[in-house]
Order: sequence, then structure tokens, then C-alpha cells
Amino acid sequence: MRISTAGMYAQGLQSMLQRQSEMVRTHEQMTTGRLYSHAGQDPAAASTAQGLDHALAALDSYKTSAGHVDRRLNLQEHALTSANDRVGRARDLIVQANTPTLSADDRKTIATELRHLRAEMISIANSNDGSGRALFAGTRDGVVPFADNGGTVVYSGNDGQNSVVVAPGLNLADADPGSALFMRMPTGDGMVRGSAGTANTGSGMLQSASVTNHSAWNGAGVTVEFTADDSYRVLDGSGAEVATGSWEKGQTISAGGVQMKLDGDPEIGDSFSVTGAPEADIFSTLKSLADALDAPGTTPADLTRRTNALNAGLGDLTVAQEHLIAARASTGARLSALDAAAESRLATGLSLETTLSGLRDVNYAEAASKFTMQLTALEAAQQVTLRIQGLSLFNKIG
Repeated sequence: MRISTAGMYAQGLQSMLQRQSEMVRTHEQMTTGRLYSHAGQDPAAASTAQGLDHALAALDSYKTSAGHVDRRLNLQEHALTSANDRVGRARDLIVQANTPTLSADDRKTIATELRHLRAEMISIANSNDGSGRALFAGTRDGVVPFADNGGTVVYSGNDGQNSVVVAPGLNLADADPGSALFMRMPTGDGMVRGSAGTANTGSGMLQSASVTNHSAWNGAGVTVEFTADDSYRVLDGSGAEVATGSWEKGQTISAGGVQMKLDGDPEIGDSFSVTGAPEADIFSTLKSLADALDAPGTTPADLTRRTNALNAGLGDLTVAQEHLIAARASTGARLSALDAAAESRLATGLSLETTLSGLRDVNYAEAASKFTMQLTALEAAQQVTLRIQGLSLFNKIG
């Protein structure tokens, strides 16, 4: 076998160039902190890392969306707390006003405060989220959701509610529409509402109304009508007579699955009704109460009409408070879900970053050790090349 001098030189040079190339790549890794500078150096790792980068970017997007929802829900929780405080104050005022000895001036003072509370409720309902968007306009932008139009509050928003992705597989509802929070509040006891006839002339008062037999009550109205000073009849929703009875002051009348507790002295023709509880906006409830307190009249019939209106309004305010408390509870549940989503995003992000780091980040201790070994290999290759260059037939002639 014949080995040429040129071949030995080429082989030594190739070995040194390979060792130098390996050292250059290791040095580049240590300088940049990355295992590869382009996908061609490790296609499989680069492809996997790109997928992980997209997943991390999605988590950042979820975090931004969650921050937006968190801000709006916290503002909603604050607004509902303020609204509940106003309704609670209105209840206290009605309890105070529902006193026979109260003077007309005192009632007017209370009515004035009720109107101020109503104006404050409108302001609360028109809260914005700090970015120019109305908080309670549903999914509509660029509108003032509530406007007082001649004593009637008109809602310009819609019933929509944005659903926002705040974590992988988790959607949360944004702020509630104002129509659900302020315009569609339950009345009465939430199921039925009792009322005295507007044409009543006696001093009969409706103290309470409730369902006693759900299977017997079909949801239609039930009316008690006085046919004499000491007798009454009960009519169903169609006006058909379903019961009659004798009346005594303070009596509870039951028929059609409902009952009404009455007091005072009704006149012939006076009536009291129970219907399924309608929905009403809180603004009209407060206005009706203020109007009842402002209404003139000192006769027993006038005082009774005022008392019946205040009693009915007091029940409406009570269930309105319950409605607002339930809305606050729902808001709190969504805020808790946001906290859980943040923890989930954090855990997922740490896992993805750990995996991504293993794919492309340099272990400096390992890289330094590898660089030292490559340097040693290069020096060895250089020594071998020098030894080979020193070989010659002339060394054998002596």
C-alpha cells in the first residue's frame, strides 16, 4: 500500500478544520445562549420550539384578555355595591316615611332624597370602564346606555354579553348588560305581587300577599272584591267568581293557591289583587315611591293609598336588593375564576418555558466542558499533523 505525502497533509488538514468548526459552533452557542442559530442546524428541535413559542404567545394573549375582563368585572362589582347601598338607603327612607304621624314637609324631604338616589342610580348605571366603553351597555359601543326621558328611563344598550377566552379551554362572561341588572328587576316577593285597586275609597290595607299552594295557583291573577262592609268575593283572572266569604278586620283571605292579609276598613267595591310578579326597572320603582310621598291628600282614603303604595314599593326594593346581591355573587364567582385561570396560565407557561429551554438554551457548564474537549482534540490533531510532516525517507539514511 502506498500513502502519498499530499494525502497525509490533506487528512491532517481536514481533521484540524473539523475540530475548528466544532469549536466555532460551541463558541457561538456559549455567546448567544442558544443551541442553534437557524433551523437547519436542528430542524426537529426548531419545529417543536416554534410550536411552543406560539403556545406562549397565546398565553400572553389570554393574559391580556383576562386583564381586560378583570378590570371590567371589578368595576361592575364596585358599581353593584354602590347601587345596593342606594337601594338600601331607599328602603330605610320608605320605612321612615311609612309612619302615619309624619308631616307633609317630612314626606316631601324624603321624596326629594329618593329622587336624588334615583339620579345617582342612573349615574351608576352609566359607568364606563376607563377605556371609553360603557360598562353596562351590553355589546354596544359609543352609547350612553341610560337616559331619563321625561321621567322614564330609556335603555339604549342591548342584552348582549361578551364571552372572552382567558385560559386554554376557559371562556368567561364579561360585564352584565344593564337591561338585566337595572331594567328587569323582580317585584313583590319575586313570585307574586299584591296591589290595592287604584279606585279604592276605603281604608283597607294590603299587608302581604304570597303563594300558599303552587299546584292550585296557575299564575293568573286573583282579585278580592268587597261586596259589602262584611263580605267579599274572589275572582279569578278571567273575572269568574271562585269563592265568597265573610270579612273581619285583619283577616287573611286564601283562594286560588294564594293568600292576602288585609287590614283596615274597605268600602264596597274596593279590590285587592295578586298577580305573578312582573319585572320593573329600579328607576321607575324609586320614582313611583317619590310620587306617592309627594301626592297631596289627608283623608283616610288618601293615607291608605299612600300606605299601600309604600308597602308595595318596600317589597319591590327588598327583592331589588336581593337581585343586586345575586348579581354581585355572580361577579365574584367570575373574578375567582379569573384568579384560577391566572394560576393555570402561570403553571402552563412555566411548563412550556422549561420544555422550550431544554430544546434551544445552552447549558453553559456542559458547553464549557465540551469546548475544552474540542480544544484538546484540536491540539492533538495539530500534534499528529506535525509528526506526520516530520516523517521522511531521508530520516532512514544514515
